[in-house]
Amino acid sequence: MQSKAGYLLGKFIELVLTLFVVSLLVFAAFSIIPGDAARVMLGPDATDAQVQLLRSQMGLDKPLVVRYFSWIAGVFTFNPGTSYAYNMGVGELIAQRLPVTLGMSAIAMIMVILISYPLAVLSSRKPGRLGDQVCSVIGHVLFAIPPYVASLLLILLAGSVFKLMTVGTYVSPRENFISYIGCLLLPSFAIALPKIAMSFKFLRSSIIEQNSKDYVRTSKSHGLSDLKILVRHVLPNSNVSSITIISIILSDILGGSLIVEQVFNLPGLGRLLLSAISRRDFPLLSGIVFYLALITVLLYFISDIASSLADPRIRLK
Repeated sequence: MQSKAGYLLGKFIELVLTLFVVSLLVFAAFSIIPGDAARVMLGPDATDAQVQLLRSQMGLDKPLVVRYFSWIAGVFTFNPGTSYAYNMGVGELIAQRLPVTLGMSAIAMIMVILISYPLAVLSSRKPGRLGDQVCSVIGHVLFAIPPYVASLLLILLAGSVFKLMTVGTYVSPRENFISYIGCLLLPSFAIALPKIAMSFKFLRSSIIEQNSKDYVRTSKSHGLSDLKILVRHVLPNSNVSSITIISIILSDILGGSLIVEQVFNLPGLGRLLLSAISRRDFPLLSGIVFYLALITVLLYFISDIASSLADPRIRLK
């Protein structure tokens, strides 16, 4: 029990320290960028007095340390300042766009699990046979296709060739949840395709490795069927590898969704991020970057905890 508590405490301290370092890097990066945000907002015709007044109102005349602690306090209360371009709270703007990005990521992850797991199980039963080779070739092809290329191909096929759906429309989950899911299916599939190949490859290797273990041969000698051995022993012992690859894929999906949003013209964090970059909207830009980093760090933290629960030996290393 003590080793488990110590492991959890250690991981929590790592989480806090990582977030602290990330916050420092994000704040420093956007604080040393050349250019005066007040001058950008007021335009080239503004007087020095007007610029100085706006700098004072925005708190840009305060020391960096004071500005950092003010910003980090706002970040953890979901109020990290006001957007220069939209004249709205950064937290409010992100909350409006978050359902698109998180919805796509969640649907894509579900697709990855539902497709890659059965394929990995079927392929690993007879490695090297025709079915395994076909699955492996398809996996290599899918892995080589970037999400934005897959997006363009899916738009061409579903929107132009087969007329299955209208591409580029978005329905809020508050308006119609079913339509919300429907409009995210195609972009989510574009994100999921290369991740399906990645997950399939790792899961297949993990299952084949487990199938070569002595306990599998022992179970077969005791008369257990292949299905029972797979469900009771092989898959549970593959959980650590599965959890690790799922956490990597989730963070990868989150980043990939920002690009796909542009292709499908969806109002997610990707478009908001590009808008913030083009308008030099530093409060919005730093808020988006930090929250994306926060989600990624939390994913890896949850993955470490889940791995330690799946295999207690990890806590003793």
